[in-house]
Amino acid sequence: MMKNGKYKIWLNGALLNADTPIVCATDRGFTLGDGLFETIKISKGAPCYLLDHFNRLRASAKVLSLSLPYGDEALRGALLHLARINNVTEGAARLTLSRGEGKRGLALPETTIPLCVLTLTTGLPHVGTPHTLGLSRIRRNSTSITSCHKTLAYIDNIAARLHQEGNSNYDDVVMLDEAGALASTTCANLFWWTGDKLYTPTLGGAVLPGTMRARVLASARMLGVLVHEGRYGAEVLLGAQGAFITNALIGVQRLSSIDFAKIGKVNFAQNAPTGPMAQLLSAPGAA
Repeated sequence: MMKNGKYKIWLNGALLNADTPIVCATDRGFTLGDGLFETIKISKGAPCYLLDHFNRLRASAKVLSLSLPYGDEALRGALLHLARINNVTEGAARLTLSRGEGKRGLALPETTIPLCVLTLTTGLPHVGTPHTLGLSRIRRNSTSITSCHKTLAYIDNIAARLHQEGNSNYDDVVMLDEAGALASTTCANLFWWTGDKLYTPTLGGAVLPGTMRARVLASARMLGVLVHEGRYGAEVLLGAQGAFITNALIGVQRLSSIDFAKIGKVNFAQNAPTGPMAQLLSAPGAA
């Protein structure tokens, strides 16, 4: 863990000590969650799949009429410099974009200076032992901006972790949408397979377009895996051969079981993938 007094962050082009106060009390990201963020893996001192993150951030910023006043190369250079001066070779970077200061209320300010912050942490989540998931009672809203864009408003995901149904020892929980269709976990996209067929919830509603999700789907199609994206009820997992989750930091994380209070517990531990599916799950970043 880096000491705050020595650890450097990047704020709107300036390097500051991490313990420097940077957020104004009227900043809309702080008061309203009016902003976006990206979590980026750092490996061997360099950010991974950076263009994927920038493309998603800019697409979301356009939808929310947020201004990102720095180009890709400027942000990439800042991340590389931060990793070097903070001596981070394996870890995670967070890019946070807030709309900036504003008056009380929801109305957008006529003029504002966006707040763009880059921070780093050392170490990455452990990927190895297959995870166990539970089922959250909290639903993701398929009509909400916060479901399909990586906004600063993450309270539903936090609450889902706080109120894990039946067992506080799950590694994560599956979240459904308001109609009962599978969406994701609190921090990852969900996949399952049977034979040479790979399934995942479709985009366009309650599912965040994960950067690793997109890469897994592209790799699967290149390997000849049959990919099905759609709306599925939780019961489809009863017939699945195996399952995994993905995000930018863990890559691919195998699941050992999913415990659904009403439909039963799905166990995957004894089901090894074969053929192209085995290739997909043995690729770099898979566990």
